[in-house]
Amino acid sequence: MSINKTIITKTTINGEQMQLSRIRNKFSIIFTVLSLSCLAGCSWMREADLPPINQPSNFRSATSNTVVESLPYLAWWQQLNDTQLNRFIESSLANNLDIQVALANLEQAKGQLKQIQLSWIPFVNLYAGYSSNPAFGAPGNFYGIWPQYTLNIPSLINQQRFAKYNLQTQQAITDSVRLTVISEAVAGYLTLMAQQRQLELLTTLNNDIEQLLQFESAEIKLGISDDVVFYGIKSQHETTLAQIELAKHNITLSNNALSYLINANPSQIANSNNFAQLSFGKINPNALPATVLQNRPDIKIAQYQLQATHASVGIAYSNLFPAIQLDKFMGMASGNSGRGTPNTQADMTDTYLNWGINPSTFGQIEAQKGAYQADVYHYIQTVRKAIRDTDDSLSANNHYNNNYSRINNALTTTESKYKLQQGLYNAGMISYPQLIKNKIEVDSMLLTTNQAKLQQALTLVKLYQELAGGYKYESQNTNTNK
Repeated sequence: MSINKTIITKTTINGEQMQLSRIRNKFSIIFTVLSLSCLAGCSWMREADLPPINQPSNFRSATSNTVVESLPYLAWWQQLNDTQLNRFIESSLANNLDIQVALANLEQAKGQLKQIQLSWIPFVNLYAGYSSNPAFGAPGNFYGIWPQYTLNIPSLINQQRFAKYNLQTQQAITDSVRLTVISEAVAGYLTLMAQQRQLELLTTLNNDIEQLLQFESAEIKLGISDDVVFYGIKSQHETTLAQIELAKHNITLSNNALSYLINANPSQIANSNNFAQLSFGKINPNALPATVLQNRPDIKIAQYQLQATHASVGIAYSNLFPAIQLDKFMGMASGNSGRGTPNTQADMTDTYLNWGINPSTFGQIEAQKGAYQADVYHYIQTVRKAIRDTDDSLSANNHYNNNYSRINNALTTTESKYKLQQGLYNAGMISYPQLIKNKIEVDSMLLTTNQAKLQQALTLVKLYQELAGGYKYESQNTNTNK
């Protein structure tokens, strides 16, 4: 019996030792995994490196290497010397609701950053009352102050980084909205003036066609013309009247769009109505090096979002780090669960690490890494798109400038032809209806030229938008981007 007891005892001891050994091995593995995870997390505590992108030194569609300094601060639309346009831009920047929303979001981001920064400061609780809790020494009646400090240093560092980049993102979004509002304001204003000019030209064309119809109707009665010519002119007359109706509607749409832009009810927008006198070729930025893309708000947004997501990975990893608990209760107590006047010093101090590991943290880490990788691709895509769109705008501006120049030359030729026809009419060599037909040809060319000039103007506005021109402009009357 004693031998069996000895064997059982030894077997039990060996089993316990093996179990303890397995437990130590498991803890060793867990500790090793956590240590490696913490080391991996440390690499996410630094600033994110932007992915390298092979960018051209100059745009392919550029015609020269003219450089405009401080383009975001350049009020390029002022070169048109249109005081009404300048006033409208000021009103847009001051009253546009999209800008106000962006500024409100910017203030929210500032508050979030401040909230994180203040998390470094211990919070204080004030206590007074009765307690018989033995864990606190059964203080009885008591009062006191309890400063407490619980912090995960890696988590706070990464939260502050995240909040900082979120603030920079909101600032870039505000800049982007300002850039869009400026472009929409200039484009809408110029379009309105072009439509008003188009209505004037259509009215003139319609008057000339009606005059020709009267002559053709009289010649039919005299038997020197036929209905075929008359109906052809009549069809042109109806088409012109239809175009006049559309022109009036488009003017209403433009006025309403511009009113909405400045947060106003639909109204007539004051403008100089001098579209025919404006020259857009003189304010052409021509070309800039591709480094101008660094000024674009959309690229800044993609960059800051990437860095914020990088910080989010660090926040997820910081859940693997222990939190530090520091607190001290300072007060007076009656002691021994008594209800008398507190007259005994009651102090308590805590200093310890609080290390709790939630398995879901590893899933959170993987999720944030995936989000970060998506933002890396989004950043590259944004840069590529910016290069493409800017080159497209440079090409459009160059070719629409040439298009307007050639159409304007054709108009000059048509007007010269009409002057010769006037001479022939004055000499009695052609009839007045023939002269009116040549006048209608001039009217049609004026309409074509007006449309080509509007296209030229809009490509210029688009180009300055792609080059991020003017969004940091500030005047004494504009306080929308503090």
